[in-house]
Amino acid sequence: MIPGPLFLFTVSESLKKDAKVGFKIAFGHIIIEAVLIVFIFFGLKDFLQSPMFIRITSIVGAIALMAMGFILIRKTSKMSLATKEQVNFDYGVITGGAFFSAVSPGFIIWWATIGASLFVQALLSGLIGLIVLALGHWLADIAWHGFISYSVNKGKRYLSDLLYQRIMRLLALGLIAMGIFFLIQFFQMSLASRL
Repeated sequence: MIPGPLFLFTVSESLKKDAKVGFKIAFGHIIIEAVLIVFIFFGLKDFLQSPMFIRITSIVGAIALMAMGFILIRKTSKMSLATKEQVNFDYGVITGGAFFSAVSPGFIIWWATIGASLFVQALLSGLIGLIVLALGHWLADIAWHGFISYSVNKGKRYLSDLLYQRIMRLLALGLIAMGIFFLIQFFQMSLASRL
């Protein structure tokens, strides 16, 4: 539920599609989380927390977020709620949910720190503890993205095309800003590791 690229993607897709799109996006997000939980289960927590992994994730995520933001800005003037003229990144919402989770350095850093700690603690209760925590976490993700997509989709009837285009530009700028933030974070981590 970190406000970031996945949230912006959920808002964007909810404006373009139906009120239930958040559930599909959450499913894509859950796929990536399941992979990370398997990593944690098999003892790869140290790998996820390694400075090299975090730096690589930061630079790749930063570039991907900025590229998506620039593509979105370039296409917004053609967007219309009436004609369904949208930006097409050539993937579905489930894949988009997975993609925007995977390229978000904030998501990876959360999982490498807080998430890993939570799930390692859950493992102290055995596999059942891990399953209960995972299901509870995933239900919260589904509820959150479902709520966002429903609210945004039902509220779009109050938008003009001009306001819609402005919102999409703002979301695109948000992606670019997050990309810049993670790029700065990458350079700071790189400099700190050399000292």
